[in-house]
Parts: sequence; structure tokens; C-alpha cells
Amino acid sequence: MDLTWSSQLLGDTDALGKHTAAAVDFVDRIANFVKKKSNLESMYAKDLRKLIKSAKGRQMKDDFLEGRGTAIMAFNNLINETENIASEHELMVDQLHTTDIGAIKSQLESHYKAAETSKKNYERACREAEIATKTFHNAEADTKSTKAQLDKMRNTAASKAKAAEDSKIETKEKLCQANERKALHYGTYLPDILKDMQRCDINRTNEISKYLSEYIEVYKNNLPSLSNIYDKMTTIQQSIDAEKDAEMVASENGSDFVLPEDLVFEEYKENSNREINKLSIAAGFSVVTGLFSKKKKEDDKDYEAYPPEKKKKKALTKITELETALEQLNRNRNGALKLYNAYSENPNYGDVNKVKKELIYLAREINQKNTERYNLQVMIADIDKLLPPDFPKMIPEDSVECDTRSDTSDMGSTMANDISSSNNELIVKKDNTDIANFTSDYRICKALYDFDGTSSGELTVFEGTQMFVLEEDTGQTGWTKVQINEDIGYVPTAYIEYI
Repeated sequence: MDLTWSSQLLGDTDALGKHTAAAVDFVDRIANFVKKKSNLESMYAKDLRKLIKSAKGRQMKDDFLEGRGTAIMAFNNLINETENIASEHELMVDQLHTTDIGAIKSQLESHYKAAETSKKNYERACREAEIATKTFHNAEADTKSTKAQLDKMRNTAASKAKAAEDSKIETKEKLCQANERKALHYGTYLPDILKDMQRCDINRTNEISKYLSEYIEVYKNNLPSLSNIYDKMTTIQQSIDAEKDAEMVASENGSDFVLPEDLVFEEYKENSNREINKLSIAAGFSVVTGLFSKKKKEDDKDYEAYPPEKKKKKALTKITELETALEQLNRNRNGALKLYNAYSENPNYGDVNKVKKELIYLAREINQKNTERYNLQVMIADIDKLLPPDFPKMIPEDSVECDTRSDTSDMGSTMANDISSSNNELIVKKDNTDIANFTSDYRICKALYDFDGTSSGELTVFEGTQMFVLEEDTGQTGWTKVQINEDIGYVPTAYIEYI
């Protein structure tokens, strides 16, 4: 069965017009789909890169995770592989944008031109057919008219017969011309036009198929690369070793802690209870506070989690920052001291009290940073198995003397920690200031445990003993200055509570 357009659609050109319009719309739908799909791939690659950048930024900020275990290393490597996935999607976007759809557009333009030409030829053929038919009917009408004239003109019968014969001949000629035009229109012109349109339709469909094939190949060609990336991710995931990570934590944070010896029964002696309490409390106190002391955790959170060498490196960096800050604070304090002296000599220059408040604030800042630097130096000395430095001298808050040293001036009655060069034990210098009278301004505390002050400056206390607090622990030393009757000294802050 012949299914060509020229044989099947001669009498239904309206259906052919609808088909052509639908085909044009279909090509537009394909182009729109591929365009939107390309935009989605581009957005996905862009969002994926933003996610990777965010994850890497968090990774750089959290130095604690650096090199600490196979799970963390595997996750960081997965982030890097995810970046390769983003690159593959960007490559697909570029390929989709460069896919050639010019051939389809060319076929559409050819289709439009063929349709327009077909329409013009069809209109011309119909118009010529109508003219031929009209000419035939006119000739036939002229024949009737000739017969009427013959009826009216009886005396001209010969001429009427001749006129009728001429009309008959003319009618036959016009009818023959009309049939020839009709045969030419339906036999040649219209079939040729339909063949051209069918050829354009086939070419357009083939180009659509080719374009969709290229679209699919873009993704198929990138599948091996994506598959390789995911294979690498699988290998990375399989490298995680939970046992190794747990052992790493133990090796980096392990200590030589030894369980305290069992208590031995002794006959009653004076101070025997004190010795037992001292042994039991002192031996286990550091372990208990290490597990549950929030204060200690806050002080050491930036260093204790690291191995010794990294801890030392971070401490040295922090010391450099503190020394820079101390230099600036000392310059500011010296400048404020000059203003204080000038305002004291001539109050018209400015308010002395405001400058004094600034001096108090600067003294506190300098003392705090000196103490923080000292703690870091002690930590480094402990790592290097060296003797720690002397405790820095502090600036009295009410001092108005100029000092250009970075270590600042003496603090007078403030406690100063000195490190013994023989045994590294903390020695607290005893303040000889005689305090005769106490007021309600002094806080009172009591001892939670017995403490035997064996070093210079330490005060021996028993559980339940009440004391006056002369200087509170600021959280940097771990010692509190107290007085019992006429005795003045230092006791561990953890051994007392305020009442």
C-alpha cells in the first residue's frame, strides 16, 4: 500500500497543516527541555561547589580534626572526590550547550518555505481551475443566448446555426483546457508539493533523533568518569579503621597514671587521720577533677587534646600573640600615665579620675596576659622537661608609676610563684604583711579536706577549719591566700569552699 503523502493526502490538506504545526511545536518542546536540563546541571554543579567550599572551610577552622584518624581522613578525601563530580557535571553543561541543533532549525526553515510555496502554488492552481470552469460556463451561457437570438431572428437561421456551431466549438475548447488544468494541478503540482513536505518532515524527524542521541551520549560518556569517582569513594570508605582510630586517641592522650596504693591500718597517732586524708584525696583528686571539672576543661580545651609537639607549637604561637598585645598595652599604659601626671598637675587639662580608671583597666589586662603567658611557658617547660620560668611580677591596680618593661612592675603584696630549681615543686612566697583586724569585707571559707603545707608559703589546714580569704584565686594559679589566726599562707583552691 502506497502511504506517500502525494497519494493519501491529496484530499485532506487541512490535516497536513495541523500535522506540520504540531511538528514545529514538538521541536520547540525538545529545545526547551534540553535548555532547562542544562540549566539544572549548571545549578547543581554550582551548589555542589558551594557545599564543598563550606565543608573545606569548616575543615580548616577545626584544626582539632587535622590528621586524627582514618574516618576523618576518609571524609576529607570524599570531599575532594565530590569536587570531581561537580567538574563532571560542568563538563556535561558545556557539551549540552555546544550540541548542534542548527540542522533542525535549517529543516524547519526549509519546511516553512516549502509550505509557503505549496500554498501559493495551490492557490494559483485553484484560481486557474476556477477561471477555466468559469470560461466553460460562460461559453455554455453564450450558447443559450445564441439559441434565444435564433428564436427571435427567424430570418437569420443560417447565421444562428453558424453561431451555435461556433459556440459549441468554443465550449469544447474551454472544457478541454479546464480538464487539462485540473489534471496538471492534481497530477503534478500538488503531488510534487506534498512529496517535498514529506521529505522535509522525514528529515526533521531524523535530525530530532540525531539530536536526542547526542544528548544521551553526553551523559553516557561521562558515566565512566563518575563511576571511577564513586569507586574511589568506596576505596576511601573502606580505608576507615575504627580500631586504629581508637588506639590513636589512647596513644596521643595516654598518661603514666598509677592507681594509689591501698590504705594500711595504723595505730592511732596524732595527725594520722590527716595523713590518710591527704593520701586519699591528693592521689585521686587530679583524676576526678580531670574527668568532671568544668573549669579545667575550659582552661585546657585549646591544648590538652593535642600531642606534645603540636601543643608546644600552638603555645608558642599564642605566646607571640600575647607578647605583641603586651607591648601595645604597655605603650597605652605609659601614655595614660603621662596624661595622669599632666592632669594631676593641672586639673584644667582633663579629668584625672577617668584616666585613673583607664590605668586600672590596663593594669588588669597586662596582669591577665602576663599570667596567661606564664601558664603557657610552664606547659612548654613541662613538655621539654625543663625548669619553668619565674612567675611574672604584677602591676598594682593603683600604681601610677611609669614602667616600660613588658613584664610590668612588682605587685607588692600579690602572690608570686617561684619554681624550685632542684625539684620543680611550686613554692609560694609567704606574705609577711601583718593584718590585725578583719572586717566584713573579707570572705570566709572552710577546708573541705586536710592539707599539709610542706612548702614555703603553704598553710596547713584541717577539714572543717574556717579561714579568712585575703586574696581569691582568679582561675590562673589554683591557690587561694587565707589567714587562720595569725598564720597567713596559701591553700589549694580546690580544697576549700566559701561560706
